[in-house]
Amino acid sequence: MAKEATPGIQSPSFARFILWEILGVVGFLHILFYAPANDPTPLFFLGNAVFFVALYPILYFYSQLKLPAVLKFLILPLSITLRILLMISSGLWITYILYAAGLFLGQASCYQVIRHYWMFLTPFYVVDYFFFFEHLWGLSWVNFTFWSSVGMISDSVSGVVAGLKLGQILITKWGIFFGDAEVQGLVWSLFILTGVAAVVWFGNKTRHG
Repeated sequence: MAKEATPGIQSPSFARFILWEILGVVGFLHILFYAPANDPTPLFFLGNAVFFVALYPILYFYSQLKLPAVLKFLILPLSITLRILLMISSGLWITYILYAAGLFLGQASCYQVIRHYWMFLTPFYVVDYFFFFEHLWGLSWVNFTFWSSVGMISDSVSGVVAGLKLGQILITKWGIFFGDAEVQGLVWSLFILTGVAAVVWFGNKTRHG
């Protein structure tokens, strides 16, 4: 018997898949043609772009398959591994955007903060990924309608702004107690990641009861 669709929830559209594949290819071309010369760092991001463009379709179409429960259970470890790899890849995309844009938090380079303190940022990013990014890929266990997706993106922007402002207030008043500029940037980044997770979670609970 076919599973009844839950009101307000739908399967991810094929247009979503095409959008992210196009963005992946555009990102690849940007790295290829506009990355700084005589810097080996972009080669790492270039490899990640190829990896994302190849891995994302596998997970997207796998999530659409109606496989027997036993078979799904048998290949579950592989599915989880690929999802984790895609999560890492998406984190590297964000790192590249910060690297290419040269963004700063106060006196600290966002790219350098991630490079030196990724182990502290990772747990917070994992929460954001499963609350927000995996949904955008169309790979979450529950996929929302188009307007719910718009609302989630709006929530994430609000979370970034809230975290940015709260972190700014904290660093302005008590930054001297946190050490050098990169540590202050780390604290600021944690506020932003926490803000995104909190606002998106609250928004989803409000929309879906």
